[in-house]
Amino acid sequence: MNIRLRLTLWYTIILVLILVVFGAAVYIGLSRSLIATLDNHLQREAGQLIGGINFETEDEHEDDEEDEQEHRNPQLSLRYRPEEGVLWRVLDDRGRPLIDSGYLDGVAINPNLITSDYARFEYTTLTSGIPLRLYSVPFVIEGRGAGIVQVGESYAHIQEVELRLIWLLGLGVPFTLLASSAGGWFLAGRALNPIDRITRAAQQISADDLHQRLDLKLPNDEVGRLAVTFDQMLARLEDAFERQKRFIADASHELRTPLTILKGDVEVALHRPRAAAEYRETLEMVNQTADRLTSLVEELFLLARADNQQYPLQLESFDLSELLKQQVAALSPRAASHNISLSLNAPDTLLMVADPAKLTRLFLNLLDNALKYSNPGDTVSVTVVTHNGQARIAITDTGPGIAPEHLPHLFERFYRVDKARSRQAAANDKGGTGLGLAIADWLVKAHGGCIEVASQVGQGSTFTVWLPLKPPAAGKNSR
Repeated sequence: MNIRLRLTLWYTIILVLILVVFGAAVYIGLSRSLIATLDNHLQREAGQLIGGINFETEDEHEDDEEDEQEHRNPQLSLRYRPEEGVLWRVLDDRGRPLIDSGYLDGVAINPNLITSDYARFEYTTLTSGIPLRLYSVPFVIEGRGAGIVQVGESYAHIQEVELRLIWLLGLGVPFTLLASSAGGWFLAGRALNPIDRITRAAQQISADDLHQRLDLKLPNDEVGRLAVTFDQMLARLEDAFERQKRFIADASHELRTPLTILKGDVEVALHRPRAAAEYRETLEMVNQTADRLTSLVEELFLLARADNQQYPLQLESFDLSELLKQQVAALSPRAASHNISLSLNAPDTLLMVADPAKLTRLFLNLLDNALKYSNPGDTVSVTVVTHNGQARIAITDTGPGIAPEHLPHLFERFYRVDKARSRQAAANDKGGTGLGLAIADWLVKAHGGCIEVASQVGQGSTFTVWLPLKPPAAGKNSR
């Protein structure tokens, strides 16, 4: 069952319930209102009739030609006659008729009336079959006598109104449901048509043509925002696919280059018999190439585990200043051998909660990068300050700097500033895997921090790392 049909059915069911409740409320309300109006009329007539009752003595009684059609007791007379259509009678305190309009003879007298002091309404039927609403009320005329007054009126006109209302609801409700269901089906189709268009357009998009967009001109409503969001998702997917393709191509290139060098060195060594020193030199070159391959594979494996969130942090409290001192001390001999000044400016103690092993790798990558691209006579400095519960670690070098167009791409995998985006490690000792900064970026973000870079060509670069001193809340960046 499709959404359009389900919406129409739900709409129809709800409308049925509303119409049934509404119809019942109208029927009950109208019926009660008409009966209440009739009851009020009967109460007024009964009150006026009681006010017109007069008990007479024998010598006070005179015949009245107007009462020839009435069966009356000679001891009672009336000064008021109810309206035409109102049936009435007066009973004594034992329930015996004293005087009546002549039409209630066939209506049985309820025995409870004789012993009750309360007025009551009831439904009854005349001998002719006419439905009657009957009002009975006891009365007492002090010093004269007591009895019961009954007034009644046909409520056939009320039944007729109720019957007409039932016919009206019986015919109107199905027609209303039919018209509303058709309208609901049409409106549901109109509302869901953009979604159907989105579905058809999405079915035509495959991994080979992620550049396509829905580009539907829809209003700024829920469906319109869905289409825009879908286009934005396609843009992200296209970017992810492009980065994946580039990553695979670069990884293949990075692996192929040392393997080609390795194979070439071995083939040259095997081409003819050589002296032991030449074999040793070849084996050393093979060993260096194997080390480069091992480093590259390890970094690829690290990033793959990071992408799959299989590289959790091992948090503990430690001294960040001490960790940086150890890093600087370990790299100082290398810096001195290249006539590069390496310094650290940090607080004596700076406690933080993080993964010290991963931060060691982070700062090793950044310091290695700074030393690698510094020339003899340059300086590399590490400065640590705290601000608003965060540690700010700035690694500054006075090397050649980086052109502005390269800065947004520095943390991409295998991205290198040179246009070829590759170097042969054997030909240039500054060659790397191209993954160091990508790993650094991931390590910083894994700790809830961020990394920034500022550089000017010919003046050097500064990599600034912001890290929270305490782990941030889940899903929140510290800055």
